[in-house]
Amino acid sequence: MSAVDSQICSRCNSTGHRAAQCPKMPFYKTCEYCKVVGHGVKACPVLQRKALEKVSKQKEAEKKAANDACSESGTSTTASSERAWWQKRAAKKGKSRTAWSEWHPEHWVLSEDEEREARKLEKKLREIAALEQLVEQGKHLDSLQLQKVDRRSEIESHEVLRKVRLGYQRIALPAAS
Repeated sequence: MSAVDSQICSRCNSTGHRAAQCPKMPFYKTCEYCKVVGHGVKACPVLQRKALEKVSKQKEAEKKAANDACSESGTSTTASSERAWWQKRAAKKGKSRTAWSEWHPEHWVLSEDEEREARKLEKKLREIAALEQLVEQGKHLDSLQLQKVDRRSEIESHEVLRKVRLGYQRIALPAAS
């Protein structure tokens, strides 16, 4: 048995490496699908993009099938596609769950990671506002503080803050033990 095999990692409890060489990042979520640090599988943008592409391909296939069926029957494709759209719409109105209720803002909720990120970004924005007040009072800022003030637009355009502005519900984070 070699010395490398006897080493046990204190982070993941596996053998063959120490904590400094641990391939797993214990403090950050790592996506099991794309292996990128910062999000889980449920929030993976790669998976979300693939799901959207799949749905759009299915819709295109349905439209193509409807157009082929209409062209075989000799009817106008635009008139029949409009009729099909109105029929689908009327059928949906009879259901208790419409597309609007599924996408209504009251159903939009930030994840724990997004809530943490939103809080961090809001703190940075408060710090920037305080620095801007100091500038208005005539005080001079050092170069790092000026760089922070210059990042305001970048922070404000962050996706999590955009979700907050759109009305996503905020969650209460569990207390740290």
